[in-house]
Amino acid sequence: MVSCDAPTECPKCGGVLRQDDDVLDTWFSSWLVPFSSLGWPDQTADLAAFYPGTTMVTAPEILFFWVARMIMSGLEFMGELPFRTIYLHGTVRDTQHRKMSKSLGNGIDPLEVIKRYGADALRYTVVSGMSVGTDLILDPADLDTSFAAGRHFANKLWNIGRFLLGHLEPGAVPLATIAPATLTLADRWILARAHDAIATTTQHNERFRLNEAAGAVYHFLWSDLADWYLEQVKPRLYGTQPGGDTARAVAAHVFDIALRLLHPVMPFITETLWQRLPNSAGGASISVAPWPVLADAAADAAATADFAAVQAIITAVRVLRAEYAVAPGASVNVTLSEVSDRARRAITAEGETIRRLAKVDHLGIGIAAAGHGGTVVLADGTVITVPLADLVDLDTECARLGSDATKLDALVAAQEGKLGNAQFVSRAPAAVIEKEREKLASWRTQAESLRERRRTLGCAN
Repeated sequence: MVSCDAPTECPKCGGVLRQDDDVLDTWFSSWLVPFSSLGWPDQTADLAAFYPGTTMVTAPEILFFWVARMIMSGLEFMGELPFRTIYLHGTVRDTQHRKMSKSLGNGIDPLEVIKRYGADALRYTVVSGMSVGTDLILDPADLDTSFAAGRHFANKLWNIGRFLLGHLEPGAVPLATIAPATLTLADRWILARAHDAIATTTQHNERFRLNEAAGAVYHFLWSDLADWYLEQVKPRLYGTQPGGDTARAVAAHVFDIALRLLHPVMPFITETLWQRLPNSAGGASISVAPWPVLADAAADAAATADFAAVQAIITAVRVLRAEYAVAPGASVNVTLSEVSDRARRAITAEGETIRRLAKVDHLGIGIAAAGHGGTVVLADGTVITVPLADLVDLDTECARLGSDATKLDALVAAQEGKLGNAQFVSRAPAAVIEKEREKLASWRTQAESLRERRRTLGCAN
């Protein structure tokens, strides 16, 4: 029953009513949690140690019902605020943007997700997808798609770990024992990137931008470490090139850093991998390992810029190979002209890496030989030329490019006619017209690009 006044008897049977002495209103009792859970009203050791706290994490809809009242009760009964910072996270919603709830039957059982993909995949998906001020959209009917981000990243991390640990089994000396002179450009670069990852992740965590913190470690592990450094370092790890000790020390060091940075988001897989690192703290948990700290020596701007030139050259050659359908197993010759000082240093330091990762047979600096070839100009002005006459069937490629250009020209003509129709332009919404104009501009650009590639190959008109 509900009554504004305290009832004295049951309105139905007239019996005497007595309020239970041991029951508090749910909301009222929850206000007391910051100190009642620590032993209050007794002055316990836990209360002295942990009150006040620092950060309250909650959803925005109970800011008044719970958070504000915890503050009031803390001031009333303890004389000070229970916390200084309130982090308001987003809400998990379905694809119709409805809040997930039992009553709607649109929720996702986290235990089912954990059973299928693991707790780390669940945690990463939620943390990485919930940026400040936004809600997280998940589809209860399609868990595979909803948790794909976490599942793929967990698999990638595990594969990185398996590869590295397989090559660290003989042991890896601490990086501090490695002479700086033995570090290659790639070694210095990955150490600098690890330094940047520490700075970026720490800064985002301190600002409660947890999704960006997770993203920073993701990009370091997937792109910097897996896509570039591990590919560069394979010959040294395999023993086909000297410097294996240095490579193992650097790889173990940066992987250790990445695992510590990622541990708050993906605690289980990072714990398992970290325990197997040669220099882990004798069986202690990664959860009590210190947070990585910045080292001034690792902030190597020159290495970052020079290796970026290596990446730009490799990427440019790969783009040319793809554009002109060069067979994946075929090697190409590359000539660089108008070479910048940075590109020259990159070739000197990592020429073998460029040749191996871009499948280059001959890498030279000078004037490109006469003939048909693909050309790319890098941002620093360096010109990269790849001769193509011996690598592609020029007649077939010219015919393919011509056919594609003709199709695009037809699309351009039709679109120009559509946009030239005064009746359509006057009746269609402005957003629709703008979208159609964007299509036209894109098709024109693509058609011109195909014609330029035909000119490069010397195709007959």
